[in-house]
Amino acid sequence: MDIDMIDLMDLEDLDMLETSRRSNRRRYRRNPFESSEEDFRYKYRFTKRFGAKIVDILREDLCHDPRGCPLSPELQVVCALRNWARHEIQDDTADLHGVSQPVVSKSCKMVAHSLAMMSRRFIKMPSSLDAQQQTMRKFRSIANFPTVIGAIRLYSYKSEENQW
Repeated sequence: MDIDMIDLMDLEDLDMLETSRRSNRRRYRRNPFESSEEDFRYKYRFTKRFGAKIVDILREDLCHDPRGCPLSPELQVVCALRNWARHEIQDDTADLHGVSQPVVSKSCKMVAHSLAMMSRRFIKMPSSLDAQQQTMRKFRSIANFPTVIGAIRLYSYKSEENQW
């Protein structure tokens, strides 16, 4: 491409767009938990209460590194939730939260790793054949689910009889 063919207006427009994009990132970087319940649920597909519970569960794993982490655990979690729930391009999630795409990518990786490391706390499978058959009977009696032997618990039950 010949350099003489590039229109100087195009270069100025590109520069203005990039400057605007950088200033937008700074402007939008705020705590998403301060938004309304309806807005939070629309953007992240979770209630604020459940989002905060996820943050509390993962907070220790998402703490700041010694060199300084650009995002709080809250922002790391909501960036990951937004990206996964909305099937959004990471750059769009980054723009919404005022960070870069690599930061969103790293946040998604860290949140996913932390969740995977905690999976044994929330995913329970029967360990014996008798326990599997009992679980299948319970699921069939609940909603006629055939041959289900496990489930993901969203809440911690207090009593033994409520656990599967």
